[in-house]
Amino acid sequence: MAVSSVNNNSGNGGTGTGNSAADLSNQFMTLLVAQMKNQDPTNPMDNNQLTSQLAQFNMAAGVEKLNTSVAGVQALMVQLGSMSASAWVGRSVLIEGEPKVSFGESDGNGIHQVGANPGGSDDFQFALAGDAETVTVTLEDSEGNAYTAELKNVKSGMNTYNLDDLENFKPEPGPPRDREYTLSLTASNPEGEKPDVTTLVQEQVQGVTITSDGPILHLLNHDPIAMNQVYVIQK
Repeated sequence: MAVSSVNNNSGNGGTGTGNSAADLSNQFMTLLVAQMKNQDPTNPMDNNQLTSQLAQFNMAAGVEKLNTSVAGVQALMVQLGSMSASAWVGRSVLIEGEPKVSFGESDGNGIHQVGANPGGSDDFQFALAGDAETVTVTLEDSEGNAYTAELKNVKSGMNTYNLDDLENFKPEPGPPRDREYTLSLTASNPEGEKPDVTTLVQEQVQGVTITSDGPILHLLNHDPIAMNQVYVIQK
């Protein structure tokens, strides 16, 4: 015997769209009742098959509720992250960038003395993905003159050095101290490995914008960035 079709919206004025697990389950139960009323007594429905189908609908409803719960937790995490980010206003952070550095006072002869105590020379920071026997530092001035130096046996993770820590400048006697340089880095090991190295710059957080994707940090001298682009939060 033919069974009448079941519409998405029930006749009692419900607003179900037929897309949710609850709507589909209700439609299944309506269809099941209709089939049971109109089944052929000589060829009844397979109870095991109906039970399996009902279990699948219940599982879909459970997954839908779980997804809703997870979405709620994600929204809460975004709110907590936003509240945390607001405490960063006025603080300095380290982010990926090309550092601009300069040396301190001259030694009197205008020549940088390797191994001398720092006399006002800039620090520089970088993140190293693995231990490196040699980190090559390149300093390039505004005229395109480049000088290289080395750092030896550098550990993975966050590193801070001073320009006066650099060794083996080429060409000798090294870069003039009376100008600013753009700093870049490469890392290497004797086995041929080249751990990734990321140069970092310091910026100050000026404000925070709250978005559905998380907080956006507004910096003093840089375009806005997401929180996950920050390597270090400083005092």
